[in-house]
Amino acid sequence: MKLNRIGIILIASALAVIALVVSLLVARQQDSQAAQVRIKGVGLVKSLGGIPMALLQDGGQTAGLLNALLAYHDNGDFAYAAIIDAKGATLAEVAGRGAMMPSAPLPASAATGFGERTLPAAAGTPALREFFGPLADRTQGTAYVRVGFYPPRYTMLARDVSFLALLALAMFLLVPLIYFVIKREMAPLAALNVQLRQLAAPDEPHAAPAGEARELVDSMQTYVAQAGTRIAQLELGARNTMADNRLLQYGSKKLSAALQSLPDGLLMLDPGGDVTFVSGKVEPLLGIPADALLGQPLDAWCRDTPLRSLLMRYSGHGRQQPAHGRVNTVEFAPANVDGRQLSATAQPLSGGHGTMAFGTLVVLRDVTREYLSRQAGNDFVAHVSHELKSPLNVIAMYAEMLADSDEESIRVESLNVIQDEIERMNALVGNLLNVSKLDTGSMSPERNRVRLDDMLRDVHEQALPRAESRQLAVALDLPRDLDAVTIDKDLFRIALNNLLTNAIKYNRPGGTVTLAARNDGHEIVISVRDTGIGIAADQRDRIFEKFYRVSESGAPVARGGHGLGLYLAAQIVEMHHGRIVVDSEPGVGSTFSIHLKSAPAPAGAAVL
Repeated sequence: MKLNRIGIILIASALAVIALVVSLLVARQQDSQAAQVRIKGVGLVKSLGGIPMALLQDGGQTAGLLNALLAYHDNGDFAYAAIIDAKGATLAEVAGRGAMMPSAPLPASAATGFGERTLPAAAGTPALREFFGPLADRTQGTAYVRVGFYPPRYTMLARDVSFLALLALAMFLLVPLIYFVIKREMAPLAALNVQLRQLAAPDEPHAAPAGEARELVDSMQTYVAQAGTRIAQLELGARNTMADNRLLQYGSKKLSAALQSLPDGLLMLDPGGDVTFVSGKVEPLLGIPADALLGQPLDAWCRDTPLRSLLMRYSGHGRQQPAHGRVNTVEFAPANVDGRQLSATAQPLSGGHGTMAFGTLVVLRDVTREYLSRQAGNDFVAHVSHELKSPLNVIAMYAEMLADSDEESIRVESLNVIQDEIERMNALVGNLLNVSKLDTGSMSPERNRVRLDDMLRDVHEQALPRAESRQLAVALDLPRDLDAVTIDKDLFRIALNNLLTNAIKYNRPGGTVTLAARNDGHEIVISVRDTGIGIAADQRDRIFEKFYRVSESGAPVARGGHGLGLYLAAQIVEMHHGRIVVDSEPGVGSTFSIHLKSAPAPAGAAVL
């Protein structure tokens, strides 16, 4: 039905086009005839203007000249030809059938040249096209030539009719061809219309459309609107998904940063035993680059037997999970890093119901300090036991000698030895008590403004007997004016005694120990120098650790000591907001320097 409407529209359009073409052709033919009339009129006026007057007047021998002109041009459009004088009187005239020359006067421009004009229609006379011009022969005065023609009418020649008929037929025959082509081209559009309707409303039944383009456009607009809505929904979903992904990435990066910042090393193994995650602390702990661990099985990188044995219990896709209560922590010394003790704790990443769905998490922790502390503690207990047992044995032995002997010399010697051993045990017990107070935080210094020179002289005098017994010289180097400091005198004396005791203990026979002090700007520097065995560079950072003793062949036995003297001295100096610096060279000696801020004396302040 709608395609038939298109056919009717095509037929009407074709007829309108044919009518328009015919009208244009007729108008063109009329314009052509008007141009021919103008050519004839101008030619006649110019031709007659050059003929002598005697030949043109009526009654002359050649009076038939105008009649001949009428006969030659009388094809239905010639109206008249006349010769008039300056006053408008007619000298000669010839007119067509039913034509009459109007009495309209010529314009003033007729005397100077040729011209043309349109004469309006009068009563019973149609409009005329007149051409005029002056006569060249002026023997009888000024005369003018006037020639009139009827305007061309809408006429059509027989040859034009046949041409227009053929043209109209050709154009009309194009209508069924165009209709067939449109119908053929509309078939896919109709199918597209059905598809668009199904996409727009898939749940509704759709009949086959007639194929009108308007329905296709409507369907396409509906589908485009729905597609726009769907695209907007998808864009919103994409933005939400992007936001969720960014949030997940942020959470993942945040979690990764948190894992990387942990002080312990983390390894994550999949159920097959391959490494899937490595934190930055693992490489310095194991001495293995992260690239050599990621994606590698256990056998490819683990050279430490305790760690391998632990992790093997968690590999194999969860088929060999450790029994309940089984130890999942081991300590070992890594093969690639010397002097380090590590603790490895393995924990299965369970996915629920006892399955190891995500593999194993391994936490590597540096327990070198704890290991050394335990080892030093064990050594300390053994050493303290020896330190206490030896004086007790000596006291017992000399007590028996004192009881069995009546000689004065033996009794004096026994009493002196017993006194020395008691002082030795008192010093050990005192250090232990002071360390215990430091650990529990119960040691609080009572600071007073103290003159250091007096205290340093007392400490020097107390160290002289111990130095002389080892054939050592103790020197005192003090300036005349030494600034005062604010310290706890008793605690600070302990720190100085411990430094002097170490300087005497680790010195050589015939060596010297120097106790010195000096003003250094706003600081007081107290130094203890010795000419002893010195300290190796790799041990200087640890000499102030609790229970640590310098390694030297024969030193722990021959020199004694329990690893608390320097630790206690460093803690006391730190409590006084000072710092202790060591400068040592093996085989040359050591210098321990204490830096304290000086305390200028306020008005009326007392100095101890």
